[in-house]
Amino acid sequence: MTQKAKKKTLSLKRTAIRIEPKQFSVAELVRELNSFNVNNYWDLGKFLVEKVMPTARKQGMFEDQVLKMISSHPGVKFPFSMLKQCQQYFTYYPDVKKRPLPEVFYFDLATKVDESKRRDEYEKMAVDYRWTISDLRKKIHDDYMARRIDERTKYGFDLRERNVWTYETPDPRFGKSNYKGRIPGQIVANVLYYYTKPGDYVVDPFAGSGTLGDIIDTLPYFQDRKYSMYDANPIDERITRNNVLLTGLPEQTGSVDYIFLDPPTEFTQKDTSAGFEVSIDASKADFTLKFKGIVRECARILKSGGRVSIVVEPAFAGTEFLDFPNETIQLFREAGFKQIGKVYLPRRSSESTGRAAQGLAEVKGLRVLSSDCRELLTFQKS
Repeated sequence: MTQKAKKKTLSLKRTAIRIEPKQFSVAELVRELNSFNVNNYWDLGKFLVEKVMPTARKQGMFEDQVLKMISSHPGVKFPFSMLKQCQQYFTYYPDVKKRPLPEVFYFDLATKVDESKRRDEYEKMAVDYRWTISDLRKKIHDDYMARRIDERTKYGFDLRERNVWTYETPDPRFGKSNYKGRIPGQIVANVLYYYTKPGDYVVDPFAGSGTLGDIIDTLPYFQDRKYSMYDANPIDERITRNNVLLTGLPEQTGSVDYIFLDPPTEFTQKDTSAGFEVSIDASKADFTLKFKGIVRECARILKSGGRVSIVVEPAFAGTEFLDFPNETIQLFREAGFKQIGKVYLPRRSSESTGRAAQGLAEVKGLRVLSSDCRELLTFQKS
C-alpha cells in the first residue's frame, strides 16, 4: 500500500471513531439525583457542579435552564430552589470539610448571603463568639432588616431589588386609604426608581386617588420629576378629568418620558361569581379594542426611548383562561416597543378575589383556578 493510501485509510479510521458529545439525558440525571439523601446538600451540589454543569455547557445550556428542566421532570424529589441552593453551597464552599464550623453554617451562608466578603465576616464572628446556628441566622436576619431601614432612610421608601414585589400593607402616605383598587404606593415608588430619571415628565392616565402624585410630592428623591395625572372620575384636585378611551391624552406628541398604567378592574374579565359563562373570545376582543387605543396613545406621546409600565393579570372564566399579560406584550410589540422588564405583584392576603368564583365553581362541579398575582410589564419605545 502506498504512503498516500495509508494516510487516507488512517484519516477514514479517525473519522469513524470520532466521539460525539454525550447527549443530555434528563431521565438519567433524575435517577442519579434521586439516589442522593435529601439532607446531603454538599454531595448533591458537588454532583451538579462537577458532573451536570460541564455536560450541560457542552450542549449550550444555561445552568438555571438545566436545573429547571431537571426539577420539572416527573419523579424528581428535589425542587428547583433546592437544586440551586445545593449548587451554590458547593460552589462557595468546596472545602467545607476542612472549615472550622459545622456544615449547616456554610449552607446558610451560601444560600442567604450574596457577597463573599460578608460571608467571610459572618464565619469569623461565628468562630470567635462560638455562635450556634440560631445565632448566625438571627444575625443575618437582623442585618438584612437594618439594610432595609437604611435604604428607606436613603430613598424614603422600601426599595426592592428582585422582581417579586409583595407589600401586605400600603404605605399610608401614598393614596387614600378608603379608595377601592388602591395600589400600594411602594410599587409606584419602585417603578419610578427603576424606570425614570431626574427631570423626567411622568404621566398617569388612571390616577385613582393620586398615589403617583403623593410619591413625587412627598419623597425628596423624586422631587425633580414633573407629572400629570388623569382619571375619568377624579377625586383629587391635582387630577384632571379625562377618559383616555374616549379622548386619548392631552399631551403633545413626543413630550413624555414615562407613563404608568394601572387600569381599573373592569378593563379585564376577572374571577367574578357571574363570570363563568363569559366567552373568552368576547373578553379578548373587548380587551384588544380597549388597549389598542391606549397603546397608540403611549406610542404617540412618548419620546424616543421613553418607557411605559402597565399592571395587568391573567383572567379565568370557568375552565377557560386568557393570558392578558401575553396579549399586552403582543400589542406593545406590534406598536414598535421593546419589553425591558417584568415584575410579579402577588396580591395581599386581604385582596384575594377568587373566593366567590370558587364557591360557584364547586356548585357547578368545576375545577377552576383564580388569579392572585398581577404582572408589572415595562416597555421602551424605539
